[in-house]
Formats: sequence, C-alpha cells, structure tokens
Amino acid sequence: MTPEDVKVKLIEVLQEIQSDSGYEETPISGITCPMTDLKGFDSLLGVEAINMLADKLDVEIPSSYIHKICLSQDGKQWLTLDESVAVVCEIVNRGGT
Repeated sequence: MTPEDVKVKLIEVLQEIQSDSGYEETPISGITCPMTDLKGFDSLLGVEAINMLADKLDVEIPSSYIHKICLSQDGKQWLTLDESVAVVCEIVNRGGT
C-alpha cells in the first residue's frame, strides 16, 4: 500500500465527514491538520475518520494505534495529513493490523 493510496482515501474520508457534518468544504492537502484546520473536527471525529479509512483500505487498525495516527509521539502536537498517512502506512505495511 502506497502513501498516495492512503492519502487519497484519507482525503475522501475527511471530505465525507465535513459534508455529513454540514460544514462547507475546506480544501484539504498534505499540510492540512484535520484537528485544527477543519471546522468542527475533534478527537471523536478523528477516531471515526480512522475507522472509515480502515474500511476504505480494507485493513484493520487496532484501537491502540489510533492516537498515534492523530498525535505526535510526545502527544503535544496534532499531525498533518501527510504525517498521519506516514503513520498509517507504517502500521499497515509492517503488519500491525
């Protein structure tokens, strides 16, 4: 699974969540930080987004990994889309699912 595959699917998921939440569409790119750049996006929607992404990629992402996809290792900074994609690829490609 390539980072580009994951990125495309994650953008689809985030756009779907924004649409379903009734917020106007915000442009999403690799430097977008969902937690700070997307209106109404919070940690609960972050969990939902990761679960939706797992479904779209047809993989399982254990709940113990979800925080690693959204937060920096030190837990002090929300990750950008590109950073989250890298973490998802690492989890999926090393068989962490």
